[in-house]
Amino acid sequence: MVKEPEFITRMRGIIPSLHTPFSKDNKIDLNSLKKLIDHTISSGCAGMLVGAVAGENSSLSFNEKTLMINESVNLNQNRIPTIVSCSAKEQKDRVALSILAKEAGAEWILCQAPDSMFGKQLLECFQEIADVGPKYLMIQDLSWSDNGMKDEDILMLHNKIKEFKGLKIEVLNSGPKYTRILEATNNQIHLSGGWAIMGMIEALHRGVHAFIPSTMEILYNNIFKLFIEKKFEKARNLFDEIIPALSFAHQHIDISIKFYKTLRVEEGIFETNFCRSPIKNFDQFQNDEAKIHLDKIIKLQNNLLNN
Repeated sequence: MVKEPEFITRMRGIIPSLHTPFSKDNKIDLNSLKKLIDHTISSGCAGMLVGAVAGENSSLSFNEKTLMINESVNLNQNRIPTIVSCSAKEQKDRVALSILAKEAGAEWILCQAPDSMFGKQLLECFQEIADVGPKYLMIQDLSWSDNGMKDEDILMLHNKIKEFKGLKIEVLNSGPKYTRILEATNNQIHLSGGWAIMGMIEALHRGVHAFIPSTMEILYNNIFKLFIEKKFEKARNLFDEIIPALSFAHQHIDISIKFYKTLRVEEGIFETNFCRSPIKNFDQFQNDEAKIHLDKIIKLQNNLLNN
């Protein structure tokens, strides 16, 4: 039996993709960021991801991304692994963010595979990023409309780029792809899921090492713990409690971000649920529905903390 690498063992569990907290005047709220990082660590998470889709990275200037990277790594103080997103439209920005992540002291970078890039071009892209970045590279296989990266490209990159140790799969029909990649790499790559959180229980049975949601760490950590303890029915029952909230939030990524930032306000972690354009405020019907789910989540989390 092949021994599991340390980087997999260390990051087994829940790794939240942190939202970027904004003040009412549309600036990054560093006080709320500190509360968020302390909460992420104290709730028992296996790591944290900074500056990705949930963090509204496309709305952040390069200076704001620099601030988020430096502050997050500094506030974490190596208590848990930090993954820094260096996803960007231009390669020069990906490279620059990768350099920043290494200089800040992050262990990992995450970079989304650029659209319409395959084979040799994909290898050159990621090799350049890996050469200047931290110890480990995690590739984000993200597609809202199809099966994402080709398996052969993933395996080629894994064989040729020594820093490529993690893969975050967020594509249509993620389940079978989890299994194919784990088998093809002999379980030597850290495999995580994100947007496909609705299939969390199935994914854990398939051997996925981690999940990267954006909130509800108390609930997800308890589900993960129950599963690891082989209390499968209890894990599923607890997961079933949050399916209605997931159904509401997963109508669209913008709804998800707005909903979960509102949860952060309810938890006393964020001062505001402000989101940048194009994310819109909820209308009254959405607010009414969101309140039902938020109240239930808060109640569930409090019950777990008090038991």
